[in-house]
Amino acid sequence: MKKLFDAFVVHLLVAIVCIPTLMADERCALPLSFEEFRAYAFSKSSLIAEVDRDYALEVAKAIDTKLWTNPELSVEQVYTRMKLNGDSDPQVNAYLSQPIKLSNFGKRDRVASLIRRAGDVKKRAKLLEFSQKLLLQYTALYSYQETEKILGAAEELSATRVTALNKGVKEGLISEGAHSLFIGERFRLKAQQEGLAASLEALRGEISTLIGSSCRVIASTRPPSPPVPGLYDLKKRAQESELSESSRVDLLEALASEQSALADLDAVPSLIPRFVYQHTNDGGDFVGAGVSIPLPLWNRNQAESTRAEAEHRAITARKAFLHDGGLASTVTSLRLAASSSQRQVEIYRTKVVPSFELAFKAEERLYKEGKGSLLDLWQTFRAMNEARLSELTLQTEAIRHRAALSVLVGEEI
Repeated sequence: MKKLFDAFVVHLLVAIVCIPTLMADERCALPLSFEEFRAYAFSKSSLIAEVDRDYALEVAKAIDTKLWTNPELSVEQVYTRMKLNGDSDPQVNAYLSQPIKLSNFGKRDRVASLIRRAGDVKKRAKLLEFSQKLLLQYTALYSYQETEKILGAAEELSATRVTALNKGVKEGLISEGAHSLFIGERFRLKAQQEGLAASLEALRGEISTLIGSSCRVIASTRPPSPPVPGLYDLKKRAQESELSESSRVDLLEALASEQSALADLDAVPSLIPRFVYQHTNDGGDFVGAGVSIPLPLWNRNQAESTRAEAEHRAITARKAFLHDGGLASTVTSLRLAASSSQRQVEIYRTKVVPSFELAFKAEERLYKEGKGSLLDLWQTFRAMNEARLSELTLQTEAIRHRAALSVLVGEEI
């Protein structure tokens, strides 16, 4: 029993030493559905922290805009070396001043409130855009994985055909040209596999950074693709959602208008009321009040006014476009693109690909029976593979249109 125990301990120590090495040699795999993929990203991604940081900066800007300028307290004690009939004691002067701007009475509160609201809407819009980016990345990953399977199966089948045809070439039953077609197709597929492997690993590297995981992510399910909502429903959502482009532009236009008015108001010199206390060397105490006004000879807040006016003009032009039919037109175009591309994917999935697969099986059966042409078999084989790959490419394109529509409307479609 002691020997068995000693052997077990040795094997356990070896396993403990080897496990980190094995983990370093091969990254862990992380198979995820899209919902799991998105949930993981929202909990781990550094981009979420960046969105929170940007929102915090907007909140800080709102706080800074709302707060009054701090009051100033100045205290001084003066001495004299002159003999003034005994009145040579030091004197004390104290001043308390508070800069006041006209914008402190309501305007700055209004601007600060709009900055906070705009920051909140901007944060939620960024999270929506991030969600749609995750959908696009997951779709691309799924398409690459499926393409890898298709190319692998096609290359394997092509290699089998080449091996089977070698005998026919030696016996003079098959021409060298026809034989070379399948050889070329086989190596063309191998070259595509190498290129795909590079693209797949590059994408996985981007995804690891995007979601904050060092593991190799695997798309375990087909990305979701529900029916595209009707045009009337989408237009209504775009008008009502706080995150739609139209609503965001309205909010930014209101903010730009208030900021422009604030810049003009801040061009008026501020008042600085001052309370004075003085203790004289003869024992007298004096109190008083005064006011100082900066003279706007050089700086009349021209820079801020120019910036605010330019920002206001740009946003107003964008708002005019959206409210004069631009939003409805863009929603209509993107909705048509999303629905048409989705129907195209369905046609490929249910009609085109199955038809080419049946055609290839039929040509293969005829060839085995000695009734078919090798050239026809090769052409059908290649067309079948291209149809399968085209379906995946079209699926990615359809998801891209849907993601753009979601961002425009302000909610996930």
